[in-house]
Amino acid sequence: MIEFQDQIELAPERLTEIRQRFQDDYLPAARQRGMNLLETRVSPPLKLSNVTIKLWYRWQVADVQSWWAMRAQAGTPEVAQFWQGIDELALFRERIYFSAPFPKELPESQSTAAFEIATRGHRETAQLKLKPSLGDEDKASFISALQQSEKLPALEAFSFEQNLAPDYAAGDVTFDLLFADVTSAEQARQSALWFNTIAPAIAQYCEACHALGMHTLGAGLRDSGLKNAIKRTAYFRLLPGTDDATARRFEQDLLEMPMQIPEILNWRLSRAEALPWNQNEVAPWTYVWEQEFAKLEDLLGPYMTHPHHWAHIDRWFDPESGVQAVDTRLSHAFSPLQESLIAKESQRTPIPSP
Repeated sequence: MIEFQDQIELAPERLTEIRQRFQDDYLPAARQRGMNLLETRVSPPLKLSNVTIKLWYRWQVADVQSWWAMRAQAGTPEVAQFWQGIDELALFRERIYFSAPFPKELPESQSTAAFEIATRGHRETAQLKLKPSLGDEDKASFISALQQSEKLPALEAFSFEQNLAPDYAAGDVTFDLLFADVTSAEQARQSALWFNTIAPAIAQYCEACHALGMHTLGAGLRDSGLKNAIKRTAYFRLLPGTDDATARRFEQDLLEMPMQIPEILNWRLSRAEALPWNQNEVAPWTYVWEQEFAKLEDLLGPYMTHPHHWAHIDRWFDPESGVQAVDTRLSHAFSPLQESLIAKESQRTPIPSP
């Protein structure tokens, strides 16, 4: 079981209205999402003229899978509108998360200092969304054209893989290019191969291209020899008005994930910059968060079920948490990885893990 609690601080005169809103506008849908209301408490147990009131709603869901199913239904306009209304009435609110009763020990971070690296070169990554009308022959032509990218001048590394669950991503394909520097990348885009083959294929077969340059904030390499693995590429955008201090805390929390979850073998967090070949109609992306795993089960299992993910990182995305700073409209792509891209851009090569 997972238990969590909404804590709302309010002026005493707002108590009746807020409780009624929960009763009428939130509880019925919450039950349908698998949320079991355990109890409601108020403190202090009276209304004072100069003291605020704290209102608690304590919830329970069956397990981690139920948690993510519940969270998947939190990004609706109805949920957002409800919490916006509560925020207009409340002084403060926050959702907090509990351990199991009397745990013997809690998960804790392990230093990744020995694996942290600086990256070299200039890398570009793209999510390519194919037109839904494409048939098998068109898809084959697109793949053939994009695979020619490995012949681009001054290219140092290349990856082109179909996403395993494209419904969760901004594209059907993850496309990565590594150059020695920005100038080399710009020269490659002036080449005949890019002009006559790659760019036309993207324009003809894709309805959107999310192409980003990457500026490293932090990276690590536990296994420089990683092959036949899984690459997860996430795109995030900060909500408008998010201040720099909040952004830094979010970045620090992301970079703690490999300290908590050893199945993240290699990682890179980068600020994103739209490239000249970026073509889409969405708001600009802020971050690219890449992780490399030995196998798919490590991503879908330990990564998704670790409390650092669902009880800590997810608060930044959750409109119900009270501390949301990241747009719920993210891109979560995972695809096969022939060999580690992060190892190829590392400025040093640690010993591969056994």
